Amino acid sequence: MTPPGPASGHETGHETGPATRVLQWAQEHGEVGGVHASHRQLTAALRAEGCDVRYVDTGDPGRAVRAAPALWRRRTLHLFHITRLWRAMLLAPVFALVPGRTVLVLHSGSTAGQVRRMGGPAAGALRLALHAYDEVWAVNDEIRSVLPAGLRGRVRVVTPYVPVPRTAPAPARAPHALSVATNAGLAHYHADLAVDAVRLLRAGAWPDATLRVLAYGHDGAELAALRSSVAGEEWVDVTFDASPQEVRDVLASSAVFLRPTAWDGDSVIVREALAEGARVVAGDTSPRPLGVELSALSAADLAAAVSEGGRRSDGSGLAERSMLDAARAALDAVVARA
Repeated sequence: MTPPGPASGHETGHETGPATRVLQWAQEHGEVGGVHASHRQLTAALRAEGCDVRYVDTGDPGRAVRAAPALWRRRTLHLFHITRLWRAMLLAPVFALVPGRTVLVLHSGSTAGQVRRMGGPAAGALRLALHAYDEVWAVNDEIRSVLPAGLRGRVRVVTPYVPVPRTAPAPARAPHALSVATNAGLAHYHADLAVDAVRLLRAGAWPDATLRVLAYGHDGAELAALRSSVAGEEWVDVTFDASPQEVRDVLASSAVFLRPTAWDGDSVIVREALAEGARVVAGDTSPRPLGVELSALSAADLAAAVSEGGRRSDGSGLAERSMLDAARAALDAVVARA
């Protein structure tokens, strides 16, 4: 994986020691967008503080093997980013052996459901596997609550969003521009509800409303069906794999970002939209950051929340402590143990 930007080589902020290294274990391909954005943001922030940050590409066995010589340094913080628990179980023997401090980062709001669906043998294997990691970072309280009780002392709830300073002026905000993100057009992202909600807004309070659909991941049958459903609608723009800067500019120019997902952990793009000053209207199916306006998962309810305002989330179930803060504390533990 080609990490974003060079290592700075000297401490400029957090004191980690000259020989301390962070290894980000993450897939180059196959991740959902928020996971990639999260570890990319964390890498940029740690490098700005002088950390030597490198990658182990867990999605490519050949590249992962070539990274092996970097695994055995004692003063290393290993951060393993996943959305599927079976990966934590598969690689637990490796993380039990590598020197340094190991952290499993559970990004997906589906994690709780994955745990609940496990039968007795699988649940026992998970419990054993999680002992291989010094820390587990979960993106909401629900994930922590379903992990084995004996391991909860090593679980930290963090927000995966790490702010990145702007390098260019923000574009002007359009008063009736809306946006939504979808991984490959998959059903639980409910981009179709966003389209239908904007259609209702155009027929009522906001006749000039537009919708930008930010699609990413896999450009397959589901996304083709979404494109087909909006063919000829000049007010809908479906784009695929926009760059991080383009995504940021879309959020900055949007009046409202819609997040009608069936589940979420702590969505990076929701935090980004709030940071860019957009209103966020999201399904009430998951914990949402402070200030997000909540709606039932129907086009009519979404449209009403957009035009009239929705009930605001109080942030319950999510952390305000960021992954960057957790990484700083883990790095201190690496130095103390060395």
